[in-house]
Amino acid sequence: MFKIKPLVAALLTVAAAQAMAADHTSEQRQNGVNNVAEVAQSFGSSNMAKQVQSGWGNDAMVEQTRSSYSSAMQTQDGSFNEADVAQNLSVNSSSVQSQDGHRNNASVSQRAVVYSSADQRQDGSHNVADTEQNGTYGVEAFIKQKGDGNAAASYQFAASGSKTALYQNGDSNDATVNQSFSSSDRALVDQRGGQNDAKVVQKWSVGSVAEVEQVGTGNDAYVHQTGLSQEAYTYSSGDYNDLTVYQSGKNQNAFVYQQGNENHADVAQKNNGNTANASQYGVGNAALIDQDGRDQIATVDQRGGYNDATVDQHGRSNSLDFDQSGIGNTLAAVQEGTGNRITGSSSIANNDVDIVQDGEYNLADVNQFGYGNDATVSQYGDNLRATVAQNGLGNEALAVQTGAGNNALISQTGFNNMAIVTQH
Repeated sequence: MFKIKPLVAALLTVAAAQAMAADHTSEQRQNGVNNVAEVAQSFGSSNMAKQVQSGWGNDAMVEQTRSSYSSAMQTQDGSFNEADVAQNLSVNSSSVQSQDGHRNNASVSQRAVVYSSADQRQDGSHNVADTEQNGTYGVEAFIKQKGDGNAAASYQFAASGSKTALYQNGDSNDATVNQSFSSSDRALVDQRGGQNDAKVVQKWSVGSVAEVEQVGTGNDAYVHQTGLSQEAYTYSSGDYNDLTVYQSGKNQNAFVYQQGNENHADVAQKNNGNTANASQYGVGNAALIDQDGRDQIATVDQRGGYNDATVDQHGRSNSLDFDQSGIGNTLAAVQEGTGNRITGSSSIANNDVDIVQDGEYNLADVNQFGYGNDATVSQYGDNLRATVAQNGLGNEALAVQTGAGNNALISQTGFNNMAIVTQH
């Protein structure tokens, strides 16, 4: 009785597999000790896999299943690095991974993707990079890490034309970008220093743009965008700054700039066409901007230490432009209605401004220069005007207007002055 020897059986199995897969190319080069490289290509056609290893104990794996005209290239130089690529049902897609150092880990997963690409490069030790593309068309992901103990991840799901770029230079930085059910998104994260953390989430978006740059130690940034054509640009330089941007609706814009230490910024925008600007220089400043409505603008500039600004705008075409410089100044502003405007500034230390406006086309202008001044403005109705100027120490001003067309002017210079204006 004729028996098939093990070697002959193996050859027949390979021949059968080749009948279902055609024109694949595999190239592997190894220079060193105890390196492992594996390639599995099944079904599909015209795929290319190339792996180059130089060093000790490196491990590389490429798996291409039911894919066509896709490519995977992995280069490892160092010791105990690990790189994995899985391409399943991918067409005209590519993966490139390069590792130089020790104990780096890189992984790319591409499933049901067309004309998509992933590029990951690591230089250092104990870095982790992960890219996942699922059900995408024409997307790009790029991760570059230099240093030790960095982690970066890019997730793209049901996206078209989206781009992700993550750069990290330093130690123990962490960056994540998640783009799903979106089109033409563009996310950029650039971190330099140590222990920085950045996360960008873009969902149900069309044309969403987010750029996050952090320089220093222990900075934290989170940007979440949902809707149509949102944009966000953030920058933090120093140590232990943190910021959060949440935008939903349509055509929102957020700009956050922080330079110094332990500053905090929180921006939330909903509805349509709102713009928020927050700039902070110094130590321990905090800015909170919440806008829900249409075509509203809020601009806050803080310089010094431990200044606090809270802005809440609801309605349409309201605006605020306020500056605080010095130490311990506080702004609390609320606007509801249409076309209301707040302007002013606080300088030196421990000044306090509290403004509430409701109605249409009201104007409040408050300027403080000194120490411990307190201004409160409450306006209800339409076309009301309130102007407060304080220069000195411990002055207090209160203006309450209800109705239409009222105008209040308060000017204080000196110490411990008290002014009260009430108009109905």
